[in-house]
Amino acid sequence: GKNKWQEMIRESIPCYWGGDLTNAFSRIENVPNDIHDPRFFTYRAALLLTVGRVEEAYVDVEKALNLVPDDSTATALQSIIATVQKENEKALKLAHKAIETNPDSATAYIALSYAHQANLNLEEALASLQEAVKRAPENGLAWARLSELWLSLGNLDKALESAEKAVSLNPGLARIQTVLGYAYVTQIKIKESIKAFEKAIELDQADPLPRLGLGLAKIRKGKLKEGRREIEIAASLDPNQSIIRSYLGKAYFEEKRNKLAQDQFGMAKELDPLDPTPFFYDAIRKQTQNRPVEALQDLQKSIELNDNRAVYR
Repeated sequence: GKNKWQEMIRESIPCYWGGDLTNAFSRIENVPNDIHDPRFFTYRAALLLTVGRVEEAYVDVEKALNLVPDDSTATALQSIIATVQKENEKALKLAHKAIETNPDSATAYIALSYAHQANLNLEEALASLQEAVKRAPENGLAWARLSELWLSLGNLDKALESAEKAVSLNPGLARIQTVLGYAYVTQIKIKESIKAFEKAIELDQADPLPRLGLGLAKIRKGKLKEGRREIEIAASLDPNQSIIRSYLGKAYFEEKRNKLAQDQFGMAKELDPLDPTPFFYDAIRKQTQNRPVEALQDLQKSIELNDNRAVYR
């Protein structure tokens, strides 16, 4: 009984870091029913969150908190769930509570970084993540997130440095390879970025973000048609991502397929009225069709939104 689940988790963790989520789950499938340690439930909750199973994760977090009411990791996961559910105030409160309970918890600082980012405080999000990697220097995902934040703050060298660190720690996670790909793209290191995106796609066929990245990289390389095809695949994998629609519209526009471009921009604006990207590209499209007044309005809108969404610069 007692140590059986610990043994299971010990086998599950390397699978998780190796990018093999199926086995990470199956290793902890037949756990005994009498577990009285919150660590099991917080581990399983974190796994469930990784694959987007938020309701099930929530149940496990509750179980952990029933066992130890102020468990720091469980509180941090509660905060991340609040962020996912767009309860930003609650997310901040919970993250701070998790840190008070355990000032050494990297998970608590990662949760705080998500909460700050949801509130569009990028500088604070960055500071929280720097605290997280100080406490968990071996955690590739924390370094990958740090890289994303450096990217959104426009510090491309730091972004690449953090992404390379993440990959050296956990090369098997698709998300980490994807972040590396984007860090390379911004540095115009196209060959390297294509390699990273292809690796990410190999690790996770269903993730649209490396497809989008691969598409953008190929377009940068002058292979417009191939690139557009990758972005179409990304859009089919996640039809509701505004940012993917924006880039697909831009690719169609560059192929001089104006009607298709217009449809994509329209969808992008509907999916996320706060995302500046489609307004920006639609402005370029109107400009070239000599509709300067409308173009100017879209550009204004894009600039306004960009101030509240510096993440997509």
